[in-house]
Amino acid sequence: MGKGNDNEAVAEIKGHWYFAAGALCGVAGLVLWESLSGKRTFSPYLIRGSREDPGIPGAVIVPGLLGSELRRPDGREAWLNSGNALGYHDLRLPMKLPLRESRDTLVAGGLIGADAVLPRLFGFTEYADILDLLKAAGFHRDARPGGARGAVHHVFTYDWRRDLVESAEALGQALEARAAERGDPDARFNVIAHSMGGLVARYYLRYGGAEPGGPVTWAGARRIENLVLVATPSSGSIPALDAILAGNRVGLSSTTLAAGVIARMPSLYQLLPPHGTWPLVNAAAEPLDVDLHSSKVWEQYGWGPWRPGNDGSEQEFASALLDRASAFHAALAKTPGSACPVRVVALGGDCLPTLARALVSDKRGTLPRIEPRTAKESEAMFDAGDGRVTRASVLAAHLPGAARSVFGSGIPEVSHAFFAAADHHGIYCEPAFQSLLLRLLLQPTARAGPEALGD
Repeated sequence: MGKGNDNEAVAEIKGHWYFAAGALCGVAGLVLWESLSGKRTFSPYLIRGSREDPGIPGAVIVPGLLGSELRRPDGREAWLNSGNALGYHDLRLPMKLPLRESRDTLVAGGLIGADAVLPRLFGFTEYADILDLLKAAGFHRDARPGGARGAVHHVFTYDWRRDLVESAEALGQALEARAAERGDPDARFNVIAHSMGGLVARYYLRYGGAEPGGPVTWAGARRIENLVLVATPSSGSIPALDAILAGNRVGLSSTTLAAGVIARMPSLYQLLPPHGTWPLVNAAAEPLDVDLHSSKVWEQYGWGPWRPGNDGSEQEFASALLDRASAFHAALAKTPGSACPVRVVALGGDCLPTLARALVSDKRGTLPRIEPRTAKESEAMFDAGDGRVTRASVLAAHLPGAARSVFGSGIPEVSHAFFAAADHHGIYCEPAFQSLLLRLLLQPTARAGPEALGD
């Protein structure tokens, strides 16, 4: 072996040792934090009622972006494992149109952070938290012993890179399969959808798996008893723009979710704030009314495939992703011709400064800036939220209906909205939300409509 190869091998070994040391420190830190922090908790058994009541609908957890494992055909993990933290697996989708043909061999696996410690070191604690809460409340995974009816929960995972319309279609197929397993053709489920998963669930509720463009049919209502939207960015999220253009680090790796990888994921474009949200500010910290779903805006600023000096080979694919995102959000913004037949509850945090707008330069080809440098910029760029998703985005406050809503929501199907001091990844640890969520999930089936939450 040559000297160059020896040096590369040594560097690789050192990288693994550094990662292992960092992970060990992270675990130690978690243990210390757990032992020293006085967590407020809610006791599920303060809620009266039998967990064996056959009228309790099954609960279905829908994770958000990055929340599902991705596995190779042989079952090995491609996301999330130690290799990702060292730049091991390329998660790029191929540039193929139509978008349904832009796929690779990876498939969805389990729920991130539910069974393995590693994802929690990267901050993915929310799904372990919700599963722990449901277990403590007496919910069984998938089925109760002996096949008895009562409190059960299921997990729906999906390829979070792909078009969210496809994911909504997959959610519908999963719920149909669960209904068949229960032997109940009329089965309906309580769906708890976190972050981007809430966009998937909202689309399914409105249209089932149909393509955007048609009327709101409430096709998914046949399988939903209650829909809980947890920290859902209905008005998008500016960090998605930064991720598409600049990428995201994963541990020590800057390649696993590099800009060139993320820029091929349809879902990330569907997380961009839609027109009407005023998502940018100029150098004077003045808000700009631009449409981030328009390729003309990307060309104007010289972003992505339109950056100066680029050969333009990816422009057609990027334009298709932007058009799809525009159609997706137009479908979610469409005014329905009838009232939503099921109860929809929105939960969120609104006590943390949360990025709401990026600052752009007049110089073409300059990436938008997400970190303020002055108090004036900070005031212009941040709003109240959970540190990741703003209150205004949870409520889709940019839509016309927000002005008529008692809690400022532009989403007509949302009948209740609750906010508390919760961060995006720790929201299921908030005692008030734990109480509200469990009281809703343990309510036996009611067909009377979305009038009130139970006691």
